[in-house]
Amino acid sequence: MPFDPTLCGEVPSSQNTILTALLCVGTFLSYLPQHLKILKRRSSDGISPYFILLGTVGAGSNITNIILLQFIALQCCTVQTYGTCVASLLGIFQVVIQGTMFYITFILYMSFFPEQNKYEELADGAEAEGDSESRPLLLPRSSGSNRGPPSVEWQTAMWVAGAVVLHAGICVLMSVLLVALVGPYAAPTRTWASLLGLFSLCLTCLQFFPQIIKTWRSGSVGALSIPMMLMQTPGGFVFAYSIAIRPGVNWSSWISTFVAATLQCVLLVICLSFEAQAKSQRALDATVPVVADAEASEAQASENTST
Repeated sequence: MPFDPTLCGEVPSSQNTILTALLCVGTFLSYLPQHLKILKRRSSDGISPYFILLGTVGAGSNITNIILLQFIALQCCTVQTYGTCVASLLGIFQVVIQGTMFYITFILYMSFFPEQNKYEELADGAEAEGDSESRPLLLPRSSGSNRGPPSVEWQTAMWVAGAVVLHAGICVLMSVLLVALVGPYAAPTRTWASLLGLFSLCLTCLQFFPQIIKTWRSGSVGALSIPMMLMQTPGGFVFAYSIAIRPGVNWSSWISTFVAATLQCVLLVICLSFEAQAKSQRALDATVPVVADAEASEAQASENTST
C-alpha cells in the first residue's frame, strides 16, 4: 500500500508530547549513573552477562518494533511542519534512546570486564604441558602473568557479544528487506514487527532473573547503580503508559517495558538491602579500631598508675 498523506491527521496531544519529551530526557539521564559507576570503578564486576544479553537483544527488538509499527510517522514528516513531525516521532525517540543507552551499557560491560576474571590461573609449580595425568591444576581469577586458558566467565561474555551483533544484523537485514520488497504496511512487515515485540517481551520477562540471582548469590551490589534503578523503576511504569497511549501502537510495544519495571523493582529492593548491610558492616569495622585503641590506652594508663 502506498503512502497516504491523509493518514497523517492524528497528532499527539500537547500533554502527551510534553510527557514523552520529559521521559526521553529522564531515560537518558537515568542510565548515566550506571555508565559513570562502571567508568569510575573501571570494572563491570557484579553484572550478569545474561542480563546484558537479554537486555540488549530485547532493546534491539523493541527499537525495530516501534520503528516498523510507526513507519507512517517517519513518512508523514515529509508533509508536516517541523514541530508536528518532532512531536509525532517522540515515541520512536523514546524507545531508541532507551535501547541505545542499554547498548552503551553492553559496550562498557565488555570494555571493562574484570581482567582478573578473563583467564584461569595455573597453580604454582604445575607443568604447563604434559599428559592427561600431569595436567596443571587450574585456579580461577588470574591476577598475575601465569595465565591459563580463557575462563568460563570471559568465554560467556564473548559469546554474548557475538549474539548481540548477530541479532542486530538480523533485525536490520530482515526489516530493510521487508520494507523494500513488500512495503512497511504489508501484513508480513506488521507480523514481523509484532513478533519482535513479543520476542522483546519474553526477553524482558527473563532479563532481570539472571541479575537477581547473581546479585543474591554474591550478596553485593557490585557495579550495579542504585541511583539508576531509583530513577528507572518508577519511570518505567510511566514510560510504558506513554507508549501505550500513542496512536498506531499495540500492546506488544509497551508490555515489555511494564514487565521490566516490575522486575527491576524487585532487584532494587535486593540491592538496597545489601547496600544497607554493607554500610552497617563498614560502620562496625570503623568502630572496632577505635574501641581497641581506647582499651589499649586504658590498659596503658592503669599500668602507669600501678607503677
